[in-house]
Amino acid sequence: MKICYHCMQQISNEKAHTCPQCGQSLEAVRQEERFLEPGTILGGKFLAGFPLGAGGFGNTYIGWDNLLHRKVAIKEFYPEQYCIRGQDGKTVTVTDERLRPRFVNGLHQFLEEARRVAALHEVQGVVEISNFFEENGTGYIVMEYLEGMDIKTILKKSGDKKDYEWSRRVILAVLYTLKEVHKRGVIHRDIAPDNIFVTKEGIIKLIDFGAAKYASAGNASDIMLKIGYAPIEQYGRTMEQGPYTDIYAVAALFYRMLTGQKPLPANERMQKDGLIPPSQMGVSLPEQAELAIMVCLNVMPQYRLQSAAEFMEALDGKFFIPIYEPEWILPPVDEKKGLWGKIASLPAAAKAAACLLLLCVIGGGIFGVVTVVQNTKTAGLTEAGKSGTFTMEDYSGKSYEDVAEELERRGLKNVAKPEYVLDGKEEGTIIRQNIAPSGVISKEDEIVFTVSGGDTYYTMPDFTNADLDEVFRYFTEKNFDVDVYFNPCDNGMVDVEEGKNESLAKKKGIISVVYCFSDQFDNGICFEQSVKPNKKCGVDKKVTFSVSVGKEADYDIAVPDFKGMSREEAEAVIEDLGLGKFLDVKITETSETRYAEDEKEAEGIYVERQNIQAGEKVNCYRNLSEELRLELVEVKKRPKPTPKPTPTPTPEQMPEPTPEQVPVPTPAPRFGGA
Repeated sequence: MKICYHCMQQISNEKAHTCPQCGQSLEAVRQEERFLEPGTILGGKFLAGFPLGAGGFGNTYIGWDNLLHRKVAIKEFYPEQYCIRGQDGKTVTVTDERLRPRFVNGLHQFLEEARRVAALHEVQGVVEISNFFEENGTGYIVMEYLEGMDIKTILKKSGDKKDYEWSRRVILAVLYTLKEVHKRGVIHRDIAPDNIFVTKEGIIKLIDFGAAKYASAGNASDIMLKIGYAPIEQYGRTMEQGPYTDIYAVAALFYRMLTGQKPLPANERMQKDGLIPPSQMGVSLPEQAELAIMVCLNVMPQYRLQSAAEFMEALDGKFFIPIYEPEWILPPVDEKKGLWGKIASLPAAAKAAACLLLLCVIGGGIFGVVTVVQNTKTAGLTEAGKSGTFTMEDYSGKSYEDVAEELERRGLKNVAKPEYVLDGKEEGTIIRQNIAPSGVISKEDEIVFTVSGGDTYYTMPDFTNADLDEVFRYFTEKNFDVDVYFNPCDNGMVDVEEGKNESLAKKKGIISVVYCFSDQFDNGICFEQSVKPNKKCGVDKKVTFSVSVGKEADYDIAVPDFKGMSREEAEAVIEDLGLGKFLDVKITETSETRYAEDEKEAEGIYVERQNIQAGEKVNCYRNLSEELRLELVEVKKRPKPTPKPTPTPTPEQMPEPTPEQVPVPTPAPRFGGA
């Protein structure tokens, strides 16, 4: 029994070379060094197939559970920035032993997150995790294999946006699940259109919890963000995260579904918030719903709605319970009938006519093919009548190799190296030529062809001294995701600029933009690229661009002396200097009281202490998300001392006579006898 490692279909025909289910080759060839070889057994019972996708911190494979005989998805911890696959094709090792603690800590977080999500198995709206384990020096998570499509794909098939009622129903289903998830102390941290999956049964599920948050150094996690969906607290390492972190991302998802655009990145809204309400973009929605969306998209966490239940109530969904039906949420399936199927659906007379016409077309086509094949042997350059000159033919759509060989045979060897472009067309066919058809050329003239690289390879442009926007535009339009390491002082902090051209296949290669301080190049200028210009480059190759953010000293700010300022005064200074854009500012009121130092100091509540000393310089990048703590105390006037009371004088009294001064009476004489 054979098995297709692309779709896990069991195939009884041992001689088959192509899967009858998905049409893919049955040959098990590893695509890239970062992936496991298809057919690798993990955990003693899980068969890993071809990769379904890859990111900066992991690989995901289609798999098969040999015990339960069902398809599964297998996620592998693989932080590609600092690990590599061993020669055995299985073992994962770090590229530098100094990074091992970072890898080990990240692996621990990866498996711990799996343990927490596995505990949510009774929540219907969460992808089910059935197993997780360590093997090959790394970790694996086995989860249910979902069939259906994510919200990102649904939007693509629906004109890139949806009406309010459809979007509200999806958002309420997401919030309903998050309400249960948050009760259990779990935060998703990566709500986005591609992480909300709709099964073919119409069940809305949250997938990829805590995506790309696992690799860490010390106590600080590496950070990979989805631009537009990540709130400001995810841009730093010290700001607290909570349910309100997911609430911001859900509001961003709602905004994206309604308007067709992601909200502005949170870090760009700190200084001046230019976020446009949906109603001003022509979206019809209730005023209360728009207010809820904009409140939940507040940059500062404390001003958002704080729970999924609050958001649901604001959307008039306090008692909402999801009803999972595929009809309302999934786009209609286009039945792709074959040619004979379309003919079969015609009336009898039309069917006969169509069959006759088809036979004529096929017959003519055969002769046409023979004619073309014969003509290509003599087509190409024709003599222009002047010795050594030729008239250029139109080579569009022809094989570059055949044309180059033909030109060389005719003596024109000055054919430049072709420029390959990613256009999704047949590889190796000529798209453009520098000399127009019918143009007269000599053997000395250089001929340059632009050739299709299909979805496989391209010629690397020269981005030296180019603006960063040019790099973004080129790769996102080719449907690459671009990882942006936006902090020159910390290469663990990453934004993700997603590919935009859905008409082309999603590219798996890692394109990285690394911000660097530079004394020579202006802010936003690319000054180095890992693949040299004009080199043929495969889509799976990692390419890194170094982009200047200017001089490091340009981002230094001296911390002022806050002592003696009121809360309002301190907040005004912080806003004026922009300290709140990159520092985690906390102004706390203590229970302390002190007396004014002199008569000039007024009573009130003022800053008494600050943890960063006055005059110390902080850098917008180097000190990103560090805490600036100001402590307030109450100042009172010292009470004046109470004077001692003056005693009241009493009138003078005559002194009592002493016994010596009292006269003793003389007894009277007695007369007569007894």
